[in-house]
Amino acid sequence: MKYLSQFLGTTALLSVATFAEAQTSIFEIPPEQAESFADIGVAGVSRETYVGSEESDLIVLPYVNASYKGRFFINPAVGAGVHAINNSKFRLGASANLALGRDGEDTPFAGTSYANEFKVDSGVTGNVFARAYLPFAALDVVGTVPIGGDLNGARLDTLLTTEISPIENFRLTPGVRATFNTGGWLDTNYGINARQAAASGLAPVSYDDGLSTLGAHVAGYYSVSDNFEIVGLINHSWLVGDIKDSPLTPQNTGLTVALGVARKF
Repeated sequence: MKYLSQFLGTTALLSVATFAEAQTSIFEIPPEQAESFADIGVAGVSRETYVGSEESDLIVLPYVNASYKGRFFINPAVGAGVHAINNSKFRLGASANLALGRDGEDTPFAGTSYANEFKVDSGVTGNVFARAYLPFAALDVVGTVPIGGDLNGARLDTLLTTEISPIENFRLTPGVRATFNTGGWLDTNYGINARQAAASGLAPVSYDDGLSTLGAHVAGYYSVSDNFEIVGLINHSWLVGDIKDSPLTPQNTGLTVALGVARKF
């Protein structure tokens, strides 16, 4: 509840800031950022069911990347939300997003009578994010708390991403990422609580707050025409710290590959 209260309080401040834009110029969206567009399509995603799992799946998801006057947005990175600040130097905003869960059969305990004890239900997360535009890259910091589903605790992602355009109509955005989690978030995904220990016979396991994951990613965008774009993503993650030794992590990496096509409006 502490993290949820902090998130709601920050979101309220951002909302006040948004409505105060007429009096405070920093919250105004400059004309060059006040664009409206919608890229809508579908993407196929291949991924480990969670970082450290040996199980993978292939899912089909809607792809939406849209903005209304630079203020309201939907995108695959942080979901649907609102910018309080959006200019050529800095962005600040809040959003809600979907967090995919896992089935007990996705864990190393598949086929056992207690596998379902390790199921994590999908849910909704709330995010507060900031982006600073540096001369050579964009620095993003995203704070996340669960507001539905089985997740607990909080998560903080820091990303550094640049952009290159090797040929006409094609751009790449490579970057790196570091993820810090509270113990509650780590315990949900990688710990063994008293109920799970009693069902499985395994020793209880819990984790302290700390750095959990390092990652590298690259997204590609190819404009086939004025109306259609092909989008691709490769994301590789490495577990760090004590969770590498969790009974739920038979491997210490995770790979996500996505390919989609979008109609541009």
